[in-house]
Amino acid sequence: MTLTAENHLRLPVLAIVGPTASSKSELAIELAQTLNGEIICTDSMQVYRFMDIGTAKPDKVDQAKIPHHQLDLIEPDQTYSAGKFETDCDHLIQAIAQKNKLPILVGGTGLYFRAAVYGISKIPAVPEALREQVETWHAEHGLNYCYQQLRNHDPVMAERLHANDTSRILRALEVWLHTGTSMAVFQEQNAFADATPKYPLLALGYQFERETLYERINQRTLLMMDAGWIEEVEFLLERYSPELKPLKAIGYLQIAQYLSGKLTRDAMVEQIQQKTRNFAKRQLTWFRKEPDIHWFAKGQESLILDSIRRFRQND
Repeated sequence: MTLTAENHLRLPVLAIVGPTASSKSELAIELAQTLNGEIICTDSMQVYRFMDIGTAKPDKVDQAKIPHHQLDLIEPDQTYSAGKFETDCDHLIQAIAQKNKLPILVGGTGLYFRAAVYGISKIPAVPEALREQVETWHAEHGLNYCYQQLRNHDPVMAERLHANDTSRILRALEVWLHTGTSMAVFQEQNAFADATPKYPLLALGYQFERETLYERINQRTLLMMDAGWIEEVEFLLERYSPELKPLKAIGYLQIAQYLSGKLTRDAMVEQIQQKTRNFAKRQLTWFRKEPDIHWFAKGQESLILDSIRRFRQND
């Protein structure tokens, strides 16, 4: 069965969103067990293999309780996009619904949530020959050469990107060479394909006082250290370049700096906690702009279940 706008409407979706350390995964597992659901992880970091502790990926015990999707898709030196996530999610939502189960989106990456629920703007597909040409430039001349080519052709997009952001630089260069139009134009024309959800949607999140959330982040950072986060980064650095984008993520970068002697252990932990708190603040800003998210305090699970029951009855 091929997905269409018509059959999208028959696939109700539950979403659990919010900032890091807000108990999204725990709530999702409880709801999936109660409501016969399967979980689709909307987290841009959990797609990477071997990056488990630092991304707060559900462990094997939790994954054994409930089927989880969109985990461990690629190696840290490979790329994955919001557009690919949208396509994968469409097929997963349909497959889960066909089993008479409830698809439950769970995660804190706002872009992935919006891509799954609304769809993103469609940038024209780049011919494989052109993609191979750009990859050859990268292999033969290096990333700086490709970045300079982008600056020459598409200075607006080049200004938005970090000079070390390999995947986005190559992608933007491909788009310009194929279309003669800046990727920024496609993004600004309509960042998301439609303001109306593709599915009947109920989006929920836990709401914490800021200081409570920040203390949860501080404590979780310490627990992640005790769980072996430093050893996880050592494993990754033995196999991959520290310049890879995933290894520049919060926590991974600071641990790498600690391992190379650039940070003390205390400074490393403090920086991770601070940057994670800042990240949570940005996540909250993003999700609070979403008009249809229902916020609950932890402990209001009975109210959450009542909301879900009403949602499913009205579907």
